[in-house]
Amino acid sequence: MSNQTKVRANYMNRTAKLAFYKARQRQGDTTRLAEETGFTTRFVNYVKRGERRVNDTLANAMYNLARRRTKTSELATA
Repeated sequence: MSNQTKVRANYMNRTAKLAFYKARQRQGDTTRLAEETGFTTRFVNYVKRGERRVNDTLANAMYNLARRRTKTSELATA
């Protein structure tokens, strides 16, 4: 198996990145995502609520913002 195939096997699609982010979102993230990506805060909210499709730019920004965070559900039980 080539290295390219190994890397591709671990690739998360846009919907998976959105789900990963939603489990770890915090207050103020919408503004940060809007500033980082250049989209409006309204559009970011539409994507988070599922009213618009998540594009690659926003999905990557969401994932990068939340990747080192613990899940919100784990914070509530701690």
